[in-house]
Amino acid sequence: MWTISQIICMGVLVCLAVMDIHSRQIPVFILVLGSLAALGYQVFVGKGDIWVISGGIAVGALFLLVSRITREGMGYGDSWAIFILGIYLGIWKLLEALSAAFLFLGAAAVICLLIKKMSRKYKLPFVPFLAIGYLCSILTGGIDG
Repeated sequence: MWTISQIICMGVLVCLAVMDIHSRQIPVFILVLGSLAALGYQVFVGKGDIWVISGGIAVGALFLLVSRITREGMGYGDSWAIFILGIYLGIWKLLEALSAAFLFLGAAAVICLLIKKMSRKYKLPFVPFLAIGYLCSILTGGIDG
């Protein structure tokens, strides 16, 4: 059974995915609100271990650093979404969702290359795969809160 926080998180990820596909950008104010909401959730509702949550934040910060170093090889919006999920989920659940997301992203990239839908330098929007990874983690029972 899904919790209210999972439904809200999935809804937000789906909305971000639609924006990412449509405009290849995610508005900064939405990312700021998401960050504040995730922090508020952890302060008022979440019962997670502070070290696990800190680890999730560190993974998100690492992705933001990668975006900066690669000059948005992976977009800031994508990395910021990972940062928000890190605050909300903590390190272990975040890594589970990211593993599924990268698995689906890799499969989609291979399929698109095989059917000549894109070139090697084409950039796929990542947030839709992040949403799929989060959904798969919930459905497999990995994300419970």
